Amino acid sequence: MALAAFLTDYGPASEHVGALHAVLAREAPGVDRIDLAHDLPAGDVRFAAIVLERTARLLPGAVVVAVVDPGVGTPRRGVAIETTDGGALIGPDNGLLALAADSLEAERAVALEGPGDGPATFHGRDVFAPIAARLVLGARLDQVGAPIDLATLVRPDLPRPLVAEGSVTTRVAGVDRFGNIALHASGADLSAADFAPGEQLRIVLPDRELGVALARVFGDVPAGELLLHIDSHGMAAIAANGASAADLLDVEPDMPVRILREERG
Repeated sequence: MALAAFLTDYGPASEHVGALHAVLAREAPGVDRIDLAHDLPAGDVRFAAIVLERTARLLPGAVVVAVVDPGVGTPRRGVAIETTDGGALIGPDNGLLALAADSLEAERAVALEGPGDGPATFHGRDVFAPIAARLVLGARLDQVGAPIDLATLVRPDLPRPLVAEGSVTTRVAGVDRFGNIALHASGADLSAADFAPGEQLRIVLPDRELGVALARVFGDVPAGELLLHIDSHGMAAIAANGASAADLLDVEPDMPVRILREERG
């Protein structure tokens, strides 16, 4: 019997999370369930797509319900996607699922029917979780929806970093609960800019500039100081040793960020 997993922006203490578990417990009793994340930034589909891609691949064969759905109740599709490992991704077709579908090598997808005459704004409980229960118990994908072309799945609009010698221009991808600021740039991008570990760099934000070290771990800089590092998922990130970089810098998702060598100011 497969594993079911949930990823949402509902908030970890929300009754909405309990409702997803209740549907699975009622309709697929005995199935193991895991919460991947419920503290994603509300309505931030793009960052949620990144988090879903890197967490769903840790659970080969799982049926994953993902819900970050500011367009719930509108004509956007609900979809279920079958992957080569025998698992599935279920959620809104708003860009949330596409990165994970690529990573897990999606094989086919179907469009799901809406909740009919039921409430229009809780598809996680009324559409996605019931479909997950059917799939986790062995239903075929063609039994839960109408086939669609994988090429028609909505993709997230991820900004590409602009990389040059001594310079990376990018944007804020998201902020975690510790205040670490993930950027739409990777360790490979920093290497391509010829930045070296331990080097002093300059971060340019819309309202300020500041110097930081390119560090390996938080403890490489004194307590309270900012650093640039490669996080556990390979993304470039601005952090602070023992503090919240997001609070110190007052950043927002999609804010432009430029990384320069210190001497270039």
